[in-house]
Formats: sequence, C-alpha cells, structure tokens
Amino acid sequence: MKEWIWKHFVKDYENHTDPDVRKRYTKLTGVMGIIVNSLLCAGKILLGVLSGSIAVVADGFHDLADSMAACITLISARIASKPADKHHPYGHARIEYLSSLLISAIVLIVGWELLQTSIGRCLHPAPAQFSWIMVIFLLIAILLKGSQALFTIATGKHIRSLPVIAAGTDNRNDVITCVIIVAGLLIYHFTGLNLDGYMGCLVSLFILYSGVMLIRETIHPLLGEPPDPETVESMKQIIMSHPQVLGIHDLIIYNYGPGKVFASFHAEVDSREDLLQIHDVIDHIERELRHKMHMTVTCHMDPVEVDNPLRLQMQRLVEDAISGLDEVEGYHDLRVAPGTDRIRIIFDLAMVPGVVYDPEKIREAMDQAVKQADPACEAVVCFDQAYS
Repeated sequence: MKEWIWKHFVKDYENHTDPDVRKRYTKLTGVMGIIVNSLLCAGKILLGVLSGSIAVVADGFHDLADSMAACITLISARIASKPADKHHPYGHARIEYLSSLLISAIVLIVGWELLQTSIGRCLHPAPAQFSWIMVIFLLIAILLKGSQALFTIATGKHIRSLPVIAAGTDNRNDVITCVIIVAGLLIYHFTGLNLDGYMGCLVSLFILYSGVMLIRETIHPLLGEPPDPETVESMKQIIMSHPQVLGIHDLIIYNYGPGKVFASFHAEVDSREDLLQIHDVIDHIERELRHKMHMTVTCHMDPVEVDNPLRLQMQRLVEDAISGLDEVEGYHDLRVAPGTDRIRIIFDLAMVPGVVYDPEKIREAMDQAVKQADPACEAVVCFDQAYS
C-alpha cells in the first residue's frame, strides 16, 4: 500500500535519496499528519468535554501537538532544502534535528500539563458520561492513527528522516493511549469503576515518554554518531569496483543533515602505476559517489609497494601480532623506510572506539613482532580511531 501512495503522490519516488524527492516525501507525510491529527483533535476534545472525560481531552491535545509537529516538520523541510550561503557553507539540512528538539519540547510541555490535570482528577474524581458514539469514534481513531503510524515510520526509514520517523513513532504511541482510553471507558460502563483520572495519567506518561525518546534520538546525530553500515558498504562497493584501488581505510563520514553528507577516505594504489592515470581514477570515484550517493567526497591516495618482499613479510607479522589484541580493529599504511642504521616499518593501527588501551604496551608488542624478521627493523606505530 505504501508503495502505491508513494508512486501516486511523490514525483520521481524511486530516486528517494535525491534531496528534492526526499522533500516531497516529507511534505506528503506532513500534510497527512496535519489533516488526520486536526480531525481527531477536534473530535476528541469535543467528545471529551461533553462527556467530562479528562483522558479523552488529554489525548485530543496530544493530537493537537502532533498536528503542530507536522507543521514544524513541513517548515523545517523547506528551510533544510535552502542552498548553502556565506554563513552556512554546509547548507541548512541540520535544521531537521533542531525541529525534532522543538517537537520534543512541545510534546513534553503538553504531557506535563495534562499529567497535572489528570492527577487533580484522581484526587478529586468527577462523574463522566459514557457514550458508544465516543467509543466508536476512538476505535476509528485507532484505525486511522495505526495506519498513519505504519505509513509514516516506513516513509521515514525509506528516506532516512529522523523527524518523519519521530512523527510516526509518536503516532504509534497515540494508538496505545487510545486503546487505554477505550479500555477505561468500557470498564466504567460495565462496572461503574471510574478510572478516568488514572487513564489520563497513563496517557500523559506515554506523552512524556515519547517526548524523552524523541530527544534521545535527536541528540545522537547532533553529537555525532557512527556512519550507517549500509552507507559504508555501498561506498566500499563503488570504490572497490575500480581495480586500481587495492584497499581503503580512514573512511570518515561527516553528517551535516539529511542530503548534506561529506566524506573522506584513503585509497591504496600500486606505487608503480602512472600518477596521472591514478589521479583520473580517483576523480572518477569522487564524481561517481557524488552522483550515486549524493555526498561530497575527498580521497587521499596512498601508494603501496606491492612488490616489496620485506613489506609483504611485515604485513604477515603485523597481522599475526594484532590478531590477539581485542582493542585493535585493523592496520593500514604499512610502508618500509630504509635508513642508514635501521629499517623503519611505519604503519597505523585502527583502534576500536571507546576501548581503553596502553599505547606503549602495543608499540612494544609491534616492535617485537617486526624484529622477528630482522633485528635492524624498528616499528613506528601511529594510532587512530576506526570510524567505519
């Protein structure tokens, strides 16, 4: 069903990584959110006030917050699509993260205000009127919100948009709160037990929980998070499809918001190859990544002496040495630098992020490993972090 909607309402829907197409997806979910949430908000608040149910009124205000969130999402998508300027050379795409924080703040304020009102209703219960019309309306709301939640989350994952996924997750929470309210109404009708205030507290707590989760999901990309494994694998496939590239390392992806991604990496190439031809290959790879993955890429060439027997021997020794070190993820840039009195074996070790290690202990282990081949050899080890 979602593919049918995308096909008929999103122009060029198959090219979902393109910033303009991505904007159309966001606009579609935003418009749907405004329409559905506005209708449900009006209906719930009206029926809640007429019946005296604080839980239904609380859920209606939650729909109002969702409608406001959809408006913010649309506005942020428009701002995010603005081109780079003098003051924002990397574009405006990160506005989506700020909009998620604003949505989270609105959700938390609504949840807190409704929690206070619901606690007051628990302390001072008021009679509520049961209505099958209200129950039927809430059941319809569950179907609408459930369908909207599934579609919005699927769309958000499809275009990798945090605000859209957040909106869909909030819609999913709305379904849970609606079920709680319907259960409370039916209990009141069949047993006379008035749980309206308590149900309002549960709804408010769900609202607060969703707001906290939205903040948590937004903070990660703002602080910086590891690159998406799927993106890394796609990049590696494109790069390694060129036979002139022997290997890559130091792949770093800088995320300035959806559609504004910058990356850099080192490409190992045969030192015997013609420099101008290799440079042309690297330029082609950068253009290919820009065209296929919509990211700006910078590549650094690392020449490798593939026919140096001492280097090949040192490779095997280093690989054996790091196989027993859990804190080391890999190595790269291994090269042989002959000197007047010793041979320097220079290489970098990629360390696992967040793992505490003793640099001197590891350097000593590496030095002992290379000296197995020749006592005149000396290991020169640099440490960096594995980003991908």
